[in-house]
Amino acid sequence: MSDFRHESLNHFLEALAERSPAPGGGASAGVTVALAAAQAEMVVAWTKPEQPETITFLQQVRGEALELAVRDADAYRRWSELQKDRATDDPELQSATEDIMAIPAALATLSLTLLRECVRLAPKTNPRLGSDLGIAGALAAAGVPSAGWNTKANLHLVKPEEQDVIQQALAEQEAEAKSLLDELNAFLLG
Repeated sequence: MSDFRHESLNHFLEALAERSPAPGGGASAGVTVALAAAQAEMVVAWTKPEQPETITFLQQVRGEALELAVRDADAYRRWSELQKDRATDDPELQSATEDIMAIPAALATLSLTLLRECVRLAPKTNPRLGSDLGIAGALAAAGVPSAGWNTKANLHLVKPEEQDVIQQALAEQEAEAKSLLDELNAFLLG
């Protein structure tokens, strides 16, 4: 396991740029959502009255996003190795395949949770930090289609009867993210 949570940002970027199966897009998506949570946390930290429960929640989102980023990199690395020499019905390969599908789905859900929180915070935070909250919202919204790309890239690994259900869920998540971001932008720019 390569836990880049304890590495410098530069080290992560260098690892991402390498020709290796992981970290890749899923790790990037997770780090993006963690950045969004930290950005929102900064906005709340500058807001009076203090909102310790909100800061705690945003810290949890940030930690979970980074955890998903690391798990995604590890899961894809594992799947990449197993698929080289295992039959498609091998239980270990099937488990690895389930992981590379479940982790982006969890990240997309987390992204939407964070984006909803940004919308909720808009009228309750320091208005001079509207651009910062807007950036947090934009980064959170980017987590949804970013996670979706990983799911779409691996959709061929899922049973055909499950593919339509997954694609419909992705479309709904992406539509909700766009709607929430539009709502946030309208409030912040209105």
